Amino acid sequence: MNTDPRSLFVHALLHEHNGGNPIVIDQDILSDYDNKVRLKPCQWNGCTMHIALEHKHVAKHFQQRHGINTSATSEEAQKMSCLWLGCSDAQMKPGNIARHVLSAHLEVKWNCLTCGKPYTREDAFRRHTQEKMTCQYAKYFVSYGNGVIKIDTGCIAGGWSAGQNVLCIP
Repeated sequence: MNTDPRSLFVHALLHEHNGGNPIVIDQDILSDYDNKVRLKPCQWNGCTMHIALEHKHVAKHFQQRHGINTSATSEEAQKMSCLWLGCSDAQMKPGNIARHVLSAHLEVKWNCLTCGKPYTREDAFRRHTQEKMTCQYAKYFVSYGNGVIKIDTGCIAGGWSAGQNVLCIP
């Protein structure tokens, strides 16, 4: 977690006020959402933060908080293991970590409204609509699995919200 004295003070204040650890998020998330944001806890190697359930936020979190070059997908990129709690997947390129975490651990699925089939990635859903004639004009809905936390970004003033038990860190 951020060791900035203000963040530590607010963390302690929220912990005492709400009787539990606050939901810690990257401050950048607030600028991308007008209203509500869906979060799940990051379980990468003991991380205590929550991450927004979109590829760009997962990738940014892994780059900033875990030092992973999430754009490294070339043949020369050294493979690495997933350090998510309980994951036993084989080695993968760092550029594939965010996609892996979204589909395998955060349980984000794109569901075809025409045939009902779920897809673990948006690109797979798009391919489905190109290949299956009856789903050519299909729309989708996104499901997020269990354990989703929704916070109202409009209620976060000054980087924290006591009512929602949320702390934003730079």
